[in-house]
Amino acid sequence: MECGDLRPNDVTMVSILSVCGKKGDLELGKWIHSYIEINDIPKDLILINAILDMYVKCGSIEDAKQLFDKMTERDSVSWTTMLAGYAKAGELDAARRVFDSMPQHDIASWNALISGYEQNGQPKEALALFNESQLSDVRPDQVTLVATLSACSQLGALELGCWIHAYMEKNNFNLNFHLATSLIDMYSKCGDLEKALHVFESVEKKDVFVWSAMIAGLAMHGKGKAALDLFSQMQDANIPPNHVTFTNVLRACSHAGLVYQGRLFFSQMQPIYGIEPRVEHYGCMVDILGRAGLLEEAEEFIEKMPIQSGASTWGALLAACVLHKNVDLGEYACKRLLELEPGNDGAYVLLSNLYAKTRKWDGVARLRKQMKDTGIKKEPGCSLVEVNGVVHEFLVGDTAHAQSEKIYLKLDEITSKLKEVGYTPDSAQVLQDIEEEEKGIKERALYLHSEKLAIAYGLISIKSPAPIRIAKNLRICDDCHSAAKLISSVYNRQIYLRDRYRFHHFKDGSCSCMDYW
Repeated sequence: MECGDLRPNDVTMVSILSVCGKKGDLELGKWIHSYIEINDIPKDLILINAILDMYVKCGSIEDAKQLFDKMTERDSVSWTTMLAGYAKAGELDAARRVFDSMPQHDIASWNALISGYEQNGQPKEALALFNESQLSDVRPDQVTLVATLSACSQLGALELGCWIHAYMEKNNFNLNFHLATSLIDMYSKCGDLEKALHVFESVEKKDVFVWSAMIAGLAMHGKGKAALDLFSQMQDANIPPNHVTFTNVLRACSHAGLVYQGRLFFSQMQPIYGIEPRVEHYGCMVDILGRAGLLEEAEEFIEKMPIQSGASTWGALLAACVLHKNVDLGEYACKRLLELEPGNDGAYVLLSNLYAKTRKWDGVARLRKQMKDTGIKKEPGCSLVEVNGVVHEFLVGDTAHAQSEKIYLKLDEITSKLKEVGYTPDSAQVLQDIEEEEKGIKERALYLHSEKLAIAYGLISIKSPAPIRIAKNLRICDDCHSAAKLISSVYNRQIYLRDRYRFHHFKDGSCSCMDYW
């Protein structure tokens, strides 16, 4: 245009700014902003909003704030853009202040705030906002429901997830790819695999994400062969898999101990499907080999990777060393992991577990001192249980719950009953929590693990035969796993527990994972 001696106008600038935002090209975006000022291009609200949107999408929240503060006129687009910018940057308090200052709230502003909390690891706040939005006159749309279902998935809030599904059906929402994927993910992560499969089967046309979500759901529930059967059906339906599909397929192989199939699918990714394996796929392969006890092969696999190994690959090898009590290789894997992520608390905890399992107490003491000296703290265990639509949160040794006294009385009863049937607490397991071991009350510390508190509260509050559903942020320890199996038998209750890696369905004294996790 400039070479042709044509003067760009405000419409031209809006288009160019939109491209800058989509490409994340802040440098060119700033230059365009200066060009507008220098050439006296008329700035109406549409153009100013376009500049604001460019700064937000390019991640320059400070430039966006300066422009927003200077604006003499603002519309709903201006407010929502600034709100979304703060939310995207993780500045949720600032986002809430903008939201509260808005003259009126439309669904776009509600969505920006709900999504901001959900995507920044605050699902409880996201659900609280959704409930708040229900008291307004604004009708939720697809974006609202996808964000809220994701928050339900994180919390294991099945009852609210079911309510949203019923709301969608009552209000004739079209079950498109986004909503179907979100529903499958929610039901899978909340422990209701049957409903996830029902949603999957009800979708007439399925895209790669719908298929991948269902494969992931089967994988996390230990249904490895079913997941691979579904992958085969996906190919029969001529739906090309993507990177996410293969991550889920390899995880299915890992959780079910399908080593041969894992090797096969990994070897086929590039030559057959044209998908170059990424670091997460290599991590899955190390996990498959390591869990199966093929530690030397797993190490060799990492060393021969054509791309730089990531923390996930060394972390998978370290976890396998803990499982199979290989101290020398575990120490090496931990060293390599800490070279990549010096502040990784999980590496210290895993190596401490390995030392504890092999009775190397000097190693445990040394690690504890290292963590103190470097200021690294173990991520606290947290378990969530939903009762009557309310999510209750428990930390290790928690006494903050309103029914804490009843919970601890129930725990005493549980411990007594389990000991009658031969349960002996595995005191070595307490060493996975560095701070608890310092209290010197090993058995008591095990007794206070967050999942045991959540199970006790579930037994008090959820009437039989309804299952108790728990979501935990960390891997369940061996002792809690053993205790949960016995509780399911002694109390004749089903317990669904989702830890960081997979689901455990405890029933009649056994677990769906077959002690392979």
